[in-house]
Amino acid sequence: MYQGVYINLDRAVHRRQVVEGHLAQAGLLERYARFAAIDGSTITYGPDQVPGFAALGCTLSHLSVVKEHPDPDLHLHILEDDAVLHPEIPRVFACFTERRQPEEWDVFLTDLFLPPDVYLFKYLHSQYRKSLRDGSISFLDIGSWEFAGASSYFVNGRSKEKFLALMEHGFAAEAPYDLRIRTLARKGLLKVHACFPFFSTLAATSSDSTIAGSFEDVLPLTEYRRSFYVAADLEQIKENLAGDKAPEPDLHKRIYLELMTALMDSGHSRF
Repeated sequence: MYQGVYINLDRAVHRRQVVEGHLAQAGLLERYARFAAIDGSTITYGPDQVPGFAALGCTLSHLSVVKEHPDPDLHLHILEDDAVLHPEIPRVFACFTERRQPEEWDVFLTDLFLPPDVYLFKYLHSQYRKSLRDGSISFLDIGSWEFAGASSYFVNGRSKEKFLALMEHGFAAEAPYDLRIRTLARKGLLKVHACFPFFSTLAATSSDSTIAGSFEDVLPLTEYRRSFYVAADLEQIKENLAGDKAPEPDLHKRIYLELMTALMDSGHSRF
């Protein structure tokens, strides 16, 4: 039904061991092949042979995987080497393709960075609690969302040619790969969906990105994303966020946090 590929730099030996360990633990290792990622810092691009950079290597790696697997009859699941897959992900994807006709989707994400919108949070929080109660899964059209992330996603086999044509043209070289997908989705050029709760999440190795360095400054956003994983360790996330932080001394920040608490209350509605 689909081919699986994970992207990994040759020098990132530990990350390869980790992702293969996660795949093996989930019983999925035999489904996935490794793609040796393009190191953007070792290449040049354009007519002037401008030195490359990490984000460009990421984009070229993802696009190369799609080019190397052109079969329109096979969907393609692409992973970055900091992704952790739930063992049920094949079943979830099969369920998605049963509910959506081939022409109704181009890209299917199994998790993503979420926009910190309070009303979206309220909706997702209610859906997550429902899922915990009855095991339900939602398939959401996220074309209008300000999402990010491409650590785990499927490309529709029939959409590969269109996907490549759109992703390779009309963007500056420095345009991040995941934001290209978002831009095309918002323009209505790609039909992008996601499952909820998420059936993949970020490994601990993601805190030291091979593209952007440390993610410590966006820890709350990262843990927010992890918290909606179907098998999230919420107690561990709570500990990660607690750290050694002192109470917020800035009055305006405290007021804003209190405001967000009020807006997230189930009794509040839009006005």
